[in-house]
Amino acid sequence: MIKTEKYSYNDAIQSYEGVIAFDDAIKDKRPVVLVAHTWMGQTQFETEKAKKLAEMGYLALALDVYGKGTRAADASEAETLMNQMLADRQELLNRLILALNNIKKHELADSAKVGAIGFCFGGKCVLDLARSGLIINGIVSFHGIFDSPGLNHQGDINAKILVLHGWEDPLALPKDINMLAEELTERNAVWEMDIFGHTGHAFTNPNANSPEQGMNYNPMADARAWQRMVYFFEEIFEN
Repeated sequence: MIKTEKYSYNDAIQSYEGVIAFDDAIKDKRPVVLVAHTWMGQTQFETEKAKKLAEMGYLALALDVYGKGTRAADASEAETLMNQMLADRQELLNRLILALNNIKKHELADSAKVGAIGFCFGGKCVLDLARSGLIINGIVSFHGIFDSPGLNHQGDINAKILVLHGWEDPLALPKDINMLAEELTERNAVWEMDIFGHTGHAFTNPNANSPEQGMNYNPMADARAWQRMVYFFEEIFEN
């Protein structure tokens, strides 16, 4: 049976509260997958993704970078919360690493097999995790944002990278795609981009319905992207 539990962790300043999901019929340790949230904060959307990952046999953590109880009520609040984090990409990275280090200590975690996925703002988050050079198996960005954090990371990127992107996404234009590809190539990353035609931003979110802003749910792209992620994790967690 798939179980979900609130999962709290702390830094020196505040507490964070995410949700873990796992199959309690599995007794062995299992790979860990982080789920980084959209600009709204950790919501049911991310919890449902964590549950789907648990059905695949993983220990999933829908993490929290805003802080316990801090969630956006609307787009205006979401923009404010996200921009506070984007003003300090090092602090954002610190909070991602905090979640990663905590869940790796969980009794069900196989700490040698770690991945991360993220949606929109969360896609930016998992790309930043990879850019940091941390030893993780792989990350998947769903309609993420590609700008570099400007933290002067150097050396090889260790995580394998899968980018799932809509060609008509106004938040990541073709020039941004090329810049990311050049960045990942220069740092010797093993990377892949799957780009869906006639597809905009937020294509995995059934509530996205703003085509005039380039944001619209695309069920076909959603299904194909998720299946590509499934194969990606099967590959990187093999053995």
